[in-house]
Amino acid sequence: MQPHAPSPAALRHKLPRMTQLMGLTRWFSVVVVFSSLVGALLMFVIGATNTGEAVLHYLEVMPALELIADDVPAAGKASPRTAANLQLLESLDNGLTGLTFLYFAYGIYSLFLTNTNSMAEAPRWLKVENIASLKKTLMEVVAVLLAIMFVRVLAEKILTGDLHWEILTIPLSITSIALATRLMFNDGSVSSAVK
Repeated sequence: MQPHAPSPAALRHKLPRMTQLMGLTRWFSVVVVFSSLVGALLMFVIGATNTGEAVLHYLEVMPALELIADDVPAAGKASPRTAANLQLLESLDNGLTGLTFLYFAYGIYSLFLTNTNSMAEAPRWLKVENIASLKKTLMEVVAVLLAIMFVRVLAEKILTGDLHWEILTIPLSITSIALATRLMFNDGSVSSAVK
């Protein structure tokens, strides 16, 4: 005896209800959006704190950063201007990370929680077409964040005299991410340029 196959009418009747239930799961992404917004706010506060510390270092209200241990000569200690520069690089890093969280939150919100009519009237910077464009932007921002981090770490290592070849892993990572992004999201411009 063969198992009874449901009729097409029965399938049509069950499919919309299942589709509706699956459609409700998109509201799970509210957690991701809210978490990203909190992360963005936190990174903005940290970046603003870094900028305030940079001003205090430059005005010599706050002592210059002690980048090295006490047993190293004082030549390795940062001047007020250098300490301010390092703090500003860190502030830039934190601010860009906050913007990345903000963009990610807006991207998830526009992809999963809004309808197409409301997003048609949204500002251009708030529109995310699909997951691929969100991933591409995030990968590009990660490369920029790594570049800022490399400059900051390089400056600190030069000040401390603790410069080793291992620091080259950061620019290699940046290059790898840039190449991967280029290969993953190639829009045909490379192949047309080669022809």
